[in-house]
Amino acid sequence: MKFSLFFVLLMAGGQVLLGSLLPLNAHGLSSTNPLEMALGAVAIDRVSLSPKPPSNDRVRLETKTVTLIRGKKGQEYPNYKEATIKYPQVTGLADQALLQNIQSAVSLKSVFGQSLEELRTEFLESWWLSEIDYAVNYNQNSLLDVTFTISGVGAYPSTYEKHRLVSLKTGKVLRATDVFKMQAFGTIAVMVNKAMQAEMKEAIANGDKEGADLRDQLSKQRFQIRNLNSFSISDQGITFRYDFDFPHVMKALEPAGRYFFSYQQLKPYIKPDGALGFVLSSAGTKG
Repeated sequence: MKFSLFFVLLMAGGQVLLGSLLPLNAHGLSSTNPLEMALGAVAIDRVSLSPKPPSNDRVRLETKTVTLIRGKKGQEYPNYKEATIKYPQVTGLADQALLQNIQSAVSLKSVFGQSLEELRTEFLESWWLSEIDYAVNYNQNSLLDVTFTISGVGAYPSTYEKHRLVSLKTGKVLRATDVFKMQAFGTIAVMVNKAMQAEMKEAIANGDKEGADLRDQLSKQRFQIRNLNSFSISDQGITFRYDFDFPHVMKALEPAGRYFFSYQQLKPYIKPDGALGFVLSSAGTKG
């Protein structure tokens, strides 16, 4: 029996071949927007799958990559520029309503306040954006923890972080009240602030060596109860996050603002019936 070359290749994973044979407009790369056509802006979409299959307490994340192109190659910056946007597409759950809630919680619109189309439109008018990316910190025990970064160049290059900790049972973005005993908030804040003050002291000393006085910038900085909602989780423990919001000219001297505590350290303050209640068992506690 004889088969055409196209048929043989198609049977051997021909989805990739077929995708390469389709015209650009089949990939959604053509544009009818006059502004985009005039600037020569296109978007190239790519998708990569996470290698591990989903189970009952986790999801699968597909990384969708979109490359925005402003202007045409050969033109000088800022007339020509590329920006890469990577964001997660959530799959692997049978409950479509729950899946939609989780996707919404980690969407570009939820995290950065702008949808992909809004970012695309802004990119045609502004050359600040260079990259959006994300990293998965935790994806098990019905919890998804993701850190997003957005980078760009204006008068100075800058990078900002956004964070999401999402319940895979409800699709809700979790806060301190979902994890910790409320009566322990003050104690936890004092613990974190102690670590923060130690880091600030070191930053001031480093600033003195560099000829920069950071005392005024840091003198009123305190980790308080209202800051407890900003934290991320891992297999080993919880990292509380604090943004010092230094001006661009001083960013290199800004403290990291990341304070890690093991689950063992935080065990007395975790709600048994909360989202992290599983770590109270010896099998779920590390560090």
